[in-house]
Amino acid sequence: MFRGMSLNPTGQIQYFRSKTDDKLHPYAVCATDDSDEAKPVVLEVSPDAISDLPEALRITEEIAAVAANKGRSCIALRPTGCGPGSLYQNYGEVDLLEAIDHADSIYPIDRDRITIMGGSMGGAATWYLVSHYPDVFAAAAPFCGYCDYRLWEKPGGMTFHMNEWEQPSWRSRSAVFLVENLQHTPVWIGHGEWDRSIGAGVSVEHSRQMASLLDEAGYSYRYTEVPESGHMSAKQAGIRDEMVLWLLDQRKNRNPGHVRLVTYSLRHNQSYWVTIDQLARYGDRGMIDAEAIDGTRLSANTDGVRAFSLGPVAGRGTLPVVVDGQDLGVVDLRRKQTFRRTDSSKWEITQREPLAEKRHGASGPIGDLFFDRTILVPGTAGSKEETHFNYEVALVTVIKFHATNGGVHRGGIRGENSVDLAVISDVDLTEEDLLNNNLLLYGSHASNSVLARLGPDLPLAFDGTTIHLSDQSYSADRAAVFAIFPHPRNPTRYVAVHSGVTADAISWGSHLGMQLLPDYLVYSQDHVLAWGFWDNDWKTQS
Repeated sequence: MFRGMSLNPTGQIQYFRSKTDDKLHPYAVCATDDSDEAKPVVLEVSPDAISDLPEALRITEEIAAVAANKGRSCIALRPTGCGPGSLYQNYGEVDLLEAIDHADSIYPIDRDRITIMGGSMGGAATWYLVSHYPDVFAAAAPFCGYCDYRLWEKPGGMTFHMNEWEQPSWRSRSAVFLVENLQHTPVWIGHGEWDRSIGAGVSVEHSRQMASLLDEAGYSYRYTEVPESGHMSAKQAGIRDEMVLWLLDQRKNRNPGHVRLVTYSLRHNQSYWVTIDQLARYGDRGMIDAEAIDGTRLSANTDGVRAFSLGPVAGRGTLPVVVDGQDLGVVDLRRKQTFRRTDSSKWEITQREPLAEKRHGASGPIGDLFFDRTILVPGTAGSKEETHFNYEVALVTVIKFHATNGGVHRGGIRGENSVDLAVISDVDLTEEDLLNNNLLLYGSHASNSVLARLGPDLPLAFDGTTIHLSDQSYSADRAAVFAIFPHPRNPTRYVAVHSGVTADAISWGSHLGMQLLPDYLVYSQDHVLAWGFWDNDWKTQS
């Protein structure tokens, strides 16, 4: 038994200061012992972690005790994910990753042995995290978790209403469309045979489908379907302890010779030594399948990708590289090399960093605002009526985001969270705030002084009842636009604008689920005029 190991280890609540709001965020953590040996980490994700910290602490102590009673060393970690309804997405996933980093500053953590488990919404979070961060987790154990937005439909659409422009976001969030990313992440799936989408239940078809897809791909997985049972936790099913010990047995291979990567956005665009730098068409799927063959050459096949990077590939040195059948000669893969498709659809190696084009952290969609601190800025420079509606919509946005998390839950679950978006008027916004944060501006150039300052660098203008957006124009009596652009003064931040041709035009969009929006949405009252994604040059996609 390790030095200081107890069969009943005691955990603690720790706090870290988050980059998203500069506030202290809590998490529960429990170590089996105080040895200096780097320890495996078992993350347990749950929607109630922040609302009941004592319970979160008790869970970590239970998991650590499972390991300790078998003479195993580990650290059990339960991040809050910014509240019960975040599903550990956007700000929620940032919270989880920051919690891991903070724990790493206190405890000796083995980064090759970080695993994750959770049930119900925690199971959904587990599916999301392992499919979006394929090189972070050594293994996963989702129990009764949902992973396919299509399986929530009911007659009459009573579960919830999904708008057409939200579907690309649902695809990008659903693990069922990202199965390739689980190539090197063993998964133990658990579900109750009679679980259905009744109330808080989750249809067993989510897990059955994922097991089938993993089997078809030849990936490592285990599937336990508990007979004659409904929606439950792994502990209630009697297999949690076994799952914990299985997770502790897993270790990440940091340098696989074969990497498959699928993404629908540039926010989650990396796996091991493969990075998708640009998509051919945003809102659609991008895929790369790269393999070092017999140590003599590297072959990569792509679909829906405009630019990607390979390397550094440890132990591979210089190798001939073939991309989509095109021979690119011998390439030094000891460092990162970027490949870009030319206008003639040929691949070339380039060292150019296209700062004016889309890239990771500056690619949209509007939901990408919520990975860094975002300030809502209502304009006060116009009439009293304009100021009223700019403030009214901004304040309602705060309430709605706090209550629904932008709507990233299926099944009619609201998704309450602990995120309080900052609201600072245009006249009170400091220069530091303007330069170093994502901004969501409410009002027109005439009613919002910040938009007036940045406006010459944004492809947005208003003329009577017409909105000029990039290279397109839209006319209607109460036309309004919600759109995201790269920040003109800081290439690592965004400026989004919610504005219209009349003072009250944006009031019809106050209900929008921001995390599900594309790059832009143009509407007039209850009629959508246009929606879509910008191309790599931040212009309308053809």
